[in-house]
Amino acid sequence: MDCLESIAFLKQENVKIDYFVSLNEGLFEGGGFYAINSDFFLGYVMPLLNHHYIHIMDKTYYYDLQMYHVTMDLPYDTIEIDENDDRYLNPRIFSGGRNAKVLQMSKLMTSDTEISLNPRIKIKIIHDSIWNYYEELESIVISFARQGQGEFFNTIRFPKVLNLNEMKVTEVLDFCENNRIQKIGFTPWGGGHYKGFIGMLKERKSDYPNEVSLFHLNKNDYQEMKLWKNA
Repeated sequence: MDCLESIAFLKQENVKIDYFVSLNEGLFEGGGFYAINSDFFLGYVMPLLNHHYIHIMDKTYYYDLQMYHVTMDLPYDTIEIDENDDRYLNPRIFSGGRNAKVLQMSKLMTSDTEISLNPRIKIKIIHDSIWNYYEELESIVISFARQGQGEFFNTIRFPKVLNLNEMKVTEVLDFCENNRIQKIGFTPWGGGHYKGFIGMLKERKSDYPNEVSLFHLNKNDYQEMKLWKNA
């Protein structure tokens, strides 16, 4: 089963992950087209990860980190452990484990930052995966590098998902108004430039949406938005 497809099955079986191992997903010779250790995939799998789990990965496998967005800059406290630790699992028992690191991952307490732009709209920046909030949001807006994984989310299995690779932010806001969507969540987009989005929210007079949540995995995302805290 493809890793993306496996997530729904594992959720259905109430599986929680204690050890997550990804060392060679076949990106260069095996036909793989997205990185298992990328931000987008780890964000998607995050609802399955225990608050404390072991992550085994080899960052040197990704010769182009920027292309695959492998940062390990996640809302977790990360500590490398060695063979003297009873949690240690030798990466060499797996194929491709020569340069791997064994990391103890501990989930950080979720932090929310409220942004004052428009009294009609509650705006929050949330340091967490949007997929941890999928059930409570009426619509979610995703954006990630074009590696072929977009087709997976552009299906009827994800009726709430809007893809910013295929539509503009103005179209998303129009969608909310036309469909009376109150709660919507975004993942980062636009290379960190949100001046236009800030202007749209400040001037918006519609009742939809009235709650906008901006989710991020990397700690320094949405810096431009955060400048408006308590403004």
